[in-house]
Amino acid sequence: MNARIDPLASATPAGGEGSPAAGLGGDQAWSALAGAGTAEQLCRAWLAVLCSMVPGVQVGLLLLQDAEGSYVPAAVWPEGTELARLADIARDCLARREGVRRQHKDHPTQLAYPLAAGSQLHGAVVLELTDDSPAAARLSARLTHWGAGWMADLFNQRELASARQRLDESAFLFDASLGALGEPDFRQAALGLVNKLAARLGCHQVQLALVQGSGLSTAAVSHSAWFDERANLTGLALEAMTETFDQRATVVWPEPDPAAGDSAAANLLRVAHARYAQDAGSIALCSLPLASSGAPPVGVLLFERSTPFLPAEQRGLEALAGVLAPVIEHKRARDESLPAHARRSLRHAVARTTDASRPGLKLGGALLALLLIGAALWPVDHRVAAQAVVEGAVQRAAVAPFEGYLRDAPARAGDLVKQGQLLARLEDRELLLERVRWEAELEMAQRKEREAMAQADRVNQRLAAAQGHQARAQLDLVLSRLARVQVTAPFDGVVVKGDLSQQLGSPVEMGKVLFEVAPLSAWRVMLKVDERDISHLQSGQPGDLVLTGLPGQRWPFKVKTVTPVSVPEEGRNFFRVEADLGEATGAPQLRPNMEGIAKVTVGQRSLLWVWTHRFTDWLRLSWWHWLP
Repeated sequence: MNARIDPLASATPAGGEGSPAAGLGGDQAWSALAGAGTAEQLCRAWLAVLCSMVPGVQVGLLLLQDAEGSYVPAAVWPEGTELARLADIARDCLARREGVRRQHKDHPTQLAYPLAAGSQLHGAVVLELTDDSPAAARLSARLTHWGAGWMADLFNQRELASARQRLDESAFLFDASLGALGEPDFRQAALGLVNKLAARLGCHQVQLALVQGSGLSTAAVSHSAWFDERANLTGLALEAMTETFDQRATVVWPEPDPAAGDSAAANLLRVAHARYAQDAGSIALCSLPLASSGAPPVGVLLFERSTPFLPAEQRGLEALAGVLAPVIEHKRARDESLPAHARRSLRHAVARTTDASRPGLKLGGALLALLLIGAALWPVDHRVAAQAVVEGAVQRAAVAPFEGYLRDAPARAGDLVKQGQLLARLEDRELLLERVRWEAELEMAQRKEREAMAQADRVNQRLAAAQGHQARAQLDLVLSRLARVQVTAPFDGVVVKGDLSQQLGSPVEMGKVLFEVAPLSAWRVMLKVDERDISHLQSGQPGDLVLTGLPGQRWPFKVKTVTPVSVPEEGRNFFRVEADLGEATGAPQLRPNMEGIAKVTVGQRSLLWVWTHRFTDWLRLSWWHWLP
């Protein structure tokens, strides 16, 4: 049966043999408790005292939590007792975090009590009693509760010692890092660092080697402002540090005991360490790579002293290496020359591209590189794009034949006209009056000429004949103007310019362009080519035109003329290039002054060149501009 036990319940054992004085069993257990020098001795003595004070105890077990969080036996009384039968009640007590009592017929009574400090469960005590009375159970619970203070003190001492150690290590790391950062140059920072490490760890020598190229180079030796890199011991120490650098792991000499269970440390090579230890007379060596998490090592530290390095010290040194690695790298980067910095940055970039970090980014970079290589090898048509305007192949201007006034203008821009169709008519009333006037003058001159002939007056005859010739010339001029009063279309086509419907009655000057007419059977394209691309264009090159009003159709053309005159527009220079659309190419759909984009095929280039040639041309021009 299971029962809950209250450890604070008062109990007075019958007959007095359950009192503390009655259960001492001599001073041996108390002497062992008072003189315990280690945690293991304290646990054994404490359990022995508890079992000697509780009447009827035949087996005692103390379970404590280890560093990994598991509960393991810390002490057994008497030693060598089989513990399998106590496992169930111990697990039950730890799970419930309260006292548990089990009593079975014809079996000893089992009691289990948790050892807790606040919310932290440190372990449990399991007792097996021959006395199954409730009074014995209450007494054992009370004595266990009183004795738990010893265990609480043990736990507090452990935590306090661990906290002090961590604080001390953190203070040293902080002091070492600040000391290195505060030095004016890398050499002094490295020398001060190895001296501090030697004093801290009791080493007679500490060496620092840094990565240089594909190997290592000795950078500082403790207690020495100068060292000879060609010396035999310095070379052997460098080989030992190179051995550590190649294995990317902490190497300790002499080799640790295989019974410790560290298979990774047992498989490390120590050939160079053994050789250096033999020549230098060092008893213990420890070398570790200087590397922060996820980064390649920047160097190696080698420690030499007369006592072996404990596992706890090795873990501290590894933490120290992780903190000092970026500090050393920072100081070294500040003092190195520009070429050395460039080489190191290049090696770092190459290493980052070949390691296993950021696989997605590297996959994307590889795909981009393949795309660029493919683009550099894939030939495509290089086409020059330009703004384009459709014009008629021939454009005729309908001008004012003489000065006059506009009487009628039925045509407008965009109208389709036939040959001889009226475009505009000038006012002819004054011309009609002029015609009557000069007709009268001519008739009068002819009459005078006839009268002079009848009178045989040769002088008056000649004068009258001259006046008649003058009148006839003026009459012919008026008649010619009357014949040109109507401005007509020179051919079948479309009016591309001119709208005089709002200028009726206004005067016009002789030679003024009233309309422009273009035929519908032949067209040309005028391209505005940027001066950066004009060198690629030649006569006869083919191209395609896509108009803004007809985006679904392409119009083939050929370059006809490249004009040598540029036109500035929007801060850039453009050259006019004339292209021929051919005869009757989509004539019903095309209209003059339609705009679009024309692309002229000027040859074959790689796709990468087509994408980047403008940028490279700009770079070459800028380089030439700034070149002294």
